[in-house]
Amino acid sequence: MGILQLGQYAGAISAIALLVGMFIKWAILKPIKLYIDQATYPIHPAANGGRSLADVAQTVNRIETRISDLDYRLNSIEELVTKPATRTKKHHPDRLAP
Repeated sequence: MGILQLGQYAGAISAIALLVGMFIKWAILKPIKLYIDQATYPIHPAANGGRSLADVAQTVNRIETRISDLDYRLNSIEELVTKPATRTKKHHPDRLAP
């Protein structure tokens, strides 16, 4: 077996490997990539007017903060409204007792 024959075998094996690799890329990986692109389109940065999934998470966090603030304010108002009914009259030292 000469060196030329070994080179021919190596070239043939390389060509076959290249063809198999191209077939795998074209027949298997490309459809998978298209499927993934189609399935994840709603969360792409270019989708929804440039808003991405991270923008949605930030918006949800802002809404959660606002709701917590409103809850705190509502509880404070409820306390102020219910306190006068539970207060007792305080006697001032400068007033005469009845």
